[in-house]
This record gives sequence, structure tokens and C-alpha cells, in this order.
Amino acid sequence: MVAINDKKKSNGRLVAMGCTYEPWIALLEQAGWKTHCCYDLRTADAILEEYSPCVCIVDLSNNDFSLNSISQRASKTKHVKWIAIIKKEQLKIDSICQFINNFCIDFFSTPIPTSQLLDTAGHQLGMLEIESTSWADENYQCEVGLYGESKSIKHLRDMVKRVSMTDVNILLSGEQGVGKELIAKTIHKLSKRRNDDLTIINCSSLSDSDQRTCFLDPQKNMDDSGIIKSGTILLNSVEELSTSLQLKLLNHFQQPENEKLNDQGCFDVRVITSSSVDLEQAVKNNTFNKELYYRLNVFHVAVPTLRERGADIILLAEYYLQKFSKEYSTRSMHYSEEAKQLLLRYNWPGNVRELINQVKRVSLLNDSNEVNLEHFDLPKKTNAKQSLRTIKDEAEKDVLVTMLETHKGQVASAAKDLGVSRATMYRLLNKHNIIPDVRYYNGGYAAE
Repeated sequence: MVAINDKKKSNGRLVAMGCTYEPWIALLEQAGWKTHCCYDLRTADAILEEYSPCVCIVDLSNNDFSLNSISQRASKTKHVKWIAIIKKEQLKIDSICQFINNFCIDFFSTPIPTSQLLDTAGHQLGMLEIESTSWADENYQCEVGLYGESKSIKHLRDMVKRVSMTDVNILLSGEQGVGKELIAKTIHKLSKRRNDDLTIINCSSLSDSDQRTCFLDPQKNMDDSGIIKSGTILLNSVEELSTSLQLKLLNHFQQPENEKLNDQGCFDVRVITSSSVDLEQAVKNNTFNKELYYRLNVFHVAVPTLRERGADIILLAEYYLQKFSKEYSTRSMHYSEEAKQLLLRYNWPGNVRELINQVKRVSLLNDSNEVNLEHFDLPKKTNAKQSLRTIKDEAEKDVLVTMLETHKGQVASAAKDLGVSRATMYRLLNKHNIIPDVRYYNGGYAAE
């Protein structure tokens, strides 16, 4: 924890939104913090951008600001730790609780316990310093499909960071289009092999005589020029390997490490594999080597589907819309609320790849500033082969989304209208990965 009374260790930046010049602000400044009190939201964006990384304390106790406006700023800011100040009775307001849950690392109710607030601000300054070591990778992660704030993508980011610095065998699994190849690129980029090549091999195109399989045979590797000797190899669709190549790959993993090196000791290849099928079931069906499966599955990374990522769908759609607008030199666009609801309701069988293609199409063909329903080329009919459970789940999800939209994101009101308890409502929202995020609902809130 940062010592508040140690000026040399502080030098933090703090933005106080809606706060009068109170004693705790003076104490922060005495401890070496650079503070800025902001009362005009029109200048808040520029201030937060200038001060970032920083701690932002927002006073919601007097309802001076639109909660929706504050939420929009909180969702866009990077490297900002948000702390809310509220009145105790405001904890009964769903929109306030949702804002704290979505964006804040802590909150305090009036009267403010000054010492605790100062300790929290100091601790968050320390967290910002620690987190700054990984910020250099954020743009890369955004590009490769690790962008988002859902629980599933945060868990995926954590696993990728943990496994990247090791040399264990990695099996990436997930539906087609979820970004397994992009995840492999991230692992390579963050690994100690980042300065070597990443070679991607599609197993469906491999034959037993293909020279690209020579990395599995160190004796051939010693003599053949142009053969992979170091770096990372990604075997895409590993389930497509022939029986003989499966045995060859198994033999590679079974060799002692010293036998995998050539005379110059430079044969040092890390193997990552990916699959879009259930390899465990393939083992049961005797179509995939059991021992090889256990060798590959040392560290299993399951890449979530897009439909499991909730509000990330909107974040990704907005990110790629801006990306393609710049790439194709088209006008800057935004999504209508109807378009956002369509994106959230659609099942996305092609996952992130399908979303990217849809946004690319919109960027190329839309001549207006707003993206509406008619700009998407999405199927008008549902898949007739869907199971009864899938149809029921999708209908249940549609009802929940519609109710939240009707009640402007207020969970308690939506639950009452549905005739269920608030606890049941939250269970259903968690089941379908729906976040009643104030960013995606129009209209007023109790706290606004």
C-alpha cells in the first residue's frame, strides 16, 4: 500500500467529479497528490484523458450528474480507478448499485471516513503502478480478440497471461470463429519466444510426406534447410491429423528433451494445438489417439463463444466499426439502439469472425452516420435444427432483454413485472450472461 504521508511515494493523480474542496482533498494534496475538481461533464473527457492513469472519485450523493452520462465516461476510460460517494439510502436504488458493481473498485457513504478513503486511494495508486506493466500489450490484445469486460473474457486473459511464460503444451478448444488462432498469436507474443517465428499449420492440408512435419523428427531437422527449428508452431484443427501423423506427434512428445536438439542445440519448438471438436469424444470414438490427447491437454484453454460474452458483443462491434471506418476512410458511424439490441439477441453461430464480417460489410456499404437494422445481412429465419432446449433458452433470453429494455435497466422493476423475485431475476441474468448495463439503455433512472 502507498503511504499517504510519504510525499515521495505518492505523486498520484486524482480527479474529483462533483466534489467540493473538502478536507480529504487538501490532505491528498499535502501528501503529494495532484488533484483536479471537475463540475462540468463537458470537460470531463479531456481531464480524464490528461490525468490518466488516475483515481477518479465521483460524488453521486447530490444527484448533480446524469448517472447515464457518468457511466458512459466510466466505460470509455482506460487506466482509471473509480470510487463512488453516495448516501446510505441510495444503496436501495438498482441503477446506483449497478454502476458501482460495473465500474467502481470501492464506494463510501456520507459522512466520508477520511482515513479509509485516503488508504483506498493510496492502495489503488499502487495497483495502477503494478498494472502499468501489462498496458503495453493492451492494443495487441484488442486486435487479437481478447478485448472485452465479460467474466469469460477476463478469465481467458488471465489464463493466457499465466500460460504464455511457460513451455507447457497447450490445447485451444472452441467453436469455429471464436479466435483460437488469434489466441495462439497472443500466447506467442507474450512468451519468451516472441522474437522467433510463429508458424501456423492447418492439419487438414498435411500429408505424411509434407516437409512441414519434419519438426517432429530431429534427425531430418538437422540436415534439411528451411525447416522450422525454433519458435512456436500452431497445429490448427489437430483432429484432422492422420493416424500416422498422430503417432509421429506422440513420438515427438515422448522423446527426452536432449534428443529433440540437433548438433547445434537449436531445435527448440513449442507446439500449440487447436480443435473445434470434442477431442475427448474423439478418443472415445477411436478417431484420435488417447495418449496423444493427454500429451496435448497439459493446459487446456477453452475459448468462449461470442454469445457467452454478453455486452462484449457491443464493445467489439463498436471497436471494429471504428477500426474499419479508419481503414476504409469512411465516415465515422454509431449504432442505433435497435441495432444494438439486434446484435445482443442474435445467436452468432460464426462467433467473432461472423461479427467482424458483418461490421466490415456495414463499414463499406453504409453511407449514413448511423447503423440501423437494415444495414446488417443477418439470417431472417432461425435454424430449423435447433434443439428444443436452445429454442427455449433463446426465448427466455429475449424476454429478459425486452423486460430490461422496457424498465430501462432497472432489475427490480423488471423482476416485479415478470412476477419473479429479484434473486431469481439475477440468477436468470447470470444464466444468459446478460448485464443490465446502464450504457445500453436510454431514458431516466431513479438516481438521475
